[in-house]
Amino acid sequence: MKTHNIKTIAVVALCIILANIHAHASDFETIYNRMYEKYLDRNPSKETVNGLIKSLSPEGAFVTLNYHATDGSPRKHVQNLITLACAYQHPQNALYHNKALKESYLKALCFWIDTNHQAKNWWYRYIPYPKELSVSVVLMSREINENPELFDKAIKYLRWSYEHAAPSHMTGANGADIIMGSFAASILTKNEAQMEDFKERMTQLLTIQSSEGIQPDYLFGQHCGHGRQLYFTSYGKEFVNSTLAYLELCKDTRFQSPGLELLQRLFTDGVQWIFYSKQHDPNNAGRFISSNQYSSAIKTLAERIYKLSSSDARNSMKQALQHISGDNSLTGNRMFWRFDYMVHRRNNYMTSSRMTSTRTVGNEAGNGDGEFNYYASNGVNYLFVTGREYNGNFFKIFNNRQYPGITAEQDNAPLPIPDWGEGGNNGNSFAGGVSDSLYGACGMMLDRHGLQGHKAWFYFDDEYVCLGAGIRNNEGKAEVFTTLNQCNRDGKVQYMVNGKTHTLKNGSVQTAADWVLHGQTAYVNLLPQAEYRIACDTALFSLNTNHGIRPQRGEYAYVVRPGISTVSTVAKYAADLPIKILANTEKIQAARHEKLGITEIIFYQPGELRLENGDILATDTPCALLWKEKEEKIHAANPRCESKNPEKITITLTQSGQTKQISLEMPQKEEAGKSCTPPLYRN
Repeated sequence: MKTHNIKTIAVVALCIILANIHAHASDFETIYNRMYEKYLDRNPSKETVNGLIKSLSPEGAFVTLNYHATDGSPRKHVQNLITLACAYQHPQNALYHNKALKESYLKALCFWIDTNHQAKNWWYRYIPYPKELSVSVVLMSREINENPELFDKAIKYLRWSYEHAAPSHMTGANGADIIMGSFAASILTKNEAQMEDFKERMTQLLTIQSSEGIQPDYLFGQHCGHGRQLYFTSYGKEFVNSTLAYLELCKDTRFQSPGLELLQRLFTDGVQWIFYSKQHDPNNAGRFISSNQYSSAIKTLAERIYKLSSSDARNSMKQALQHISGDNSLTGNRMFWRFDYMVHRRNNYMTSSRMTSTRTVGNEAGNGDGEFNYYASNGVNYLFVTGREYNGNFFKIFNNRQYPGITAEQDNAPLPIPDWGEGGNNGNSFAGGVSDSLYGACGMMLDRHGLQGHKAWFYFDDEYVCLGAGIRNNEGKAEVFTTLNQCNRDGKVQYMVNGKTHTLKNGSVQTAADWVLHGQTAYVNLLPQAEYRIACDTALFSLNTNHGIRPQRGEYAYVVRPGISTVSTVAKYAADLPIKILANTEKIQAARHEKLGITEIIFYQPGELRLENGDILATDTPCALLWKEKEEKIHAANPRCESKNPEKITITLTQSGQTKQISLEMPQKEEAGKSCTPPLYRN
């Protein structure tokens, strides 16, 4: 009996072992088949393929390419290999399984591997070369394997970047790309240990990060060595593309990694907020500054995540996909505290405040790109109404000392180049804001390039308020401007001075305008003595207020009212503004919306604000406050984030002679800077 039981157990154990071996083997086959189907995505024309074959030298080089170039242009060789492989394996291709085509491919593959081209930029050999070579190697793996020596060399070529990558290259988008460059080699050799390593690394990449990667506020950062940098539309796009490819290929296999939910949150809580009319906020583009580059590719990523999502998550992903695709129905306010960045949306406009601090940097430069980006760190305030504001050639021809919203000196001296973010941060730690998810206020203490100032934005429904105070530039040699907007020109410009309306069709004018109307947006001046320079003498429109040379106590105050297009409507609105400026100093900046009953305050130091009705709001700590009087709620945040974060702050509210103290526990660690709300404060 015992012998029988032992034999039975042994047989069962053997069956389990064999089943596991089969399951593991079938996992590799499943992934390989998915890769093959994914990569065989084109059917090249006979003319194209024959042209490539004719241009191939006896050694396997394409004679049209310069293999001595160090700029990465020989990458075209790898892309040609994909064309040859697709033609050879596509059943509908005229050259399907053509012997001469096969020999040409193998000869060109051997040449590329033996030559082992090295570009000046490390990125080529580590990322696009192996990633793109993987495509043709997977498609032609059986043919390559007829020559074991060539197959072995191809596998080693693909693995090289992963085996030699520095730890600093294995984070964020670069890390995900390097893994996927080596991925095919592990599948083709059924290397279980490497696949387990990839699974572990992908799982780590697909978690909330404190530096490069997806941050706790669900936006993406890359090149954060000098400060956290928004970077979704290029590096973030690549990160999602590679991690998503891994999730798609390994789905329901033992190498499957968790992380899909995080990609969903990235899109629902982050990415969809930065899109409007198929344009994206350029603050997220890094050195490749643009409002529409890669928009189509990002939409495709959203579609892929939607298809991979379970039924529970599909509804929210469907909405995100719609908003990325041009539906502007998403409304609300988001403070992305990890990046000193606020986005405000209504269904007829989107705007944002991109502040910087000692923790963050603006759009970087690098490899010759973005060399004009220095002032992208001075408090940029993009506004989208039509969706055409910053598209086309805007960033090729705009004045780079007049990014929308910034305050900067208008000299002609060469500006520092913020290579990889160096010098792209701000000299003060105060930059952030408060949000209740519908309204918000944010502010920064600007300290860059010899220029200081306090800049704040207050976001409501139909309008938002921009305040500046304490603007000084002791060593300056040119005038200091605050740019209300610079964008593509959209027809004529109309403005009012002393009750009289003027039209500017071309040219420029400097005047103490009461308001300015351009591109379905009105800019209402709240400082009667302020002079504005209005220009539409090129393909662009610009509106600036001039603080003069070496200002000591410069200031500005204006309301931006999007979605308004007629002079009569602007005049009526400006005559009955619902906005009251309660303070605009270096201590406090505050605005109140009379109709909404909402007061928004930036306290740069402990202090108190007295309202016209006698109510008093005071705080013992610098903070941003949003007071919704009708709901009896106060929302608060610490704009210094982790730089100086108290455990709690105390707000004192005095109404009708009665004083209440409200204590707020402040978010800590990586949530420092996030908005918080105490219970209702009424007695």
